[in-house]
Amino acid sequence: MKGLLIKELITNIKTNKLSLLIIPAFAIFGILNEQNMFLMIIPMLLSMLPLGQMSYDEMSHWNQYVYCMPVSKKAIVSSKYISVLIMAVFSALFVGIIILFVNHKSPSVYNEMLLMSVIAFLTGALVPCISLPINYKFGTTKGRIIYLIIVGLFCGIVPGVMLSNSKKITEKAMNLLSSPALFCALSVGVLAVMLFISWLLSVKIYESKEI
Repeated sequence: MKGLLIKELITNIKTNKLSLLIIPAFAIFGILNEQNMFLMIIPMLLSMLPLGQMSYDEMSHWNQYVYCMPVSKKAIVSSKYISVLIMAVFSALFVGIIILFVNHKSPSVYNEMLLMSVIAFLTGALVPCISLPINYKFGTTKGRIIYLIIVGLFCGIVPGVMLSNSKKITEKAMNLLSSPALFCALSVGVLAVMLFISWLLSVKIYESKEI
């Protein structure tokens, strides 16, 4: 497992140098303009690194080579999910530190830091949570298309549902956001369940594949 994680780290750095250079640029831009939403691009970029790495694994035939090593298929899948969690935690810490630096004079800075850190964590983990099982099942090329179709359907259906009952949804959302601790606990709990289900699906799909 340790070797797989080191491999993920090294290849992510070597194959995503441009993304890693863009991240500090967005951080500086967000600080100078005091726009927190620009910071959310950071977890979005970091969340794509493990997914992009799957494409390089396919092109380099890593998926065939790794079977020669004394590691289980479950460990191979788990290393990918651990890599996703590392990126998400790094995003949360990075965004939280910047929020603390920018808004240190605000009386509600710690609530803002907690809320934005959790949102960064959710942003960094949610996309891989949905994409990884799809990529393991269909491959990265077809998986990307299927993921975009799912996102398109979601964006088309959810706004319509929200608009049809916007008053109640708005009231519930405001009540939830009025308590940052409750929002963070519920969000992380739901994401943890989603990640666990996603991991189980990915393991089952990957173990069913023939060498």
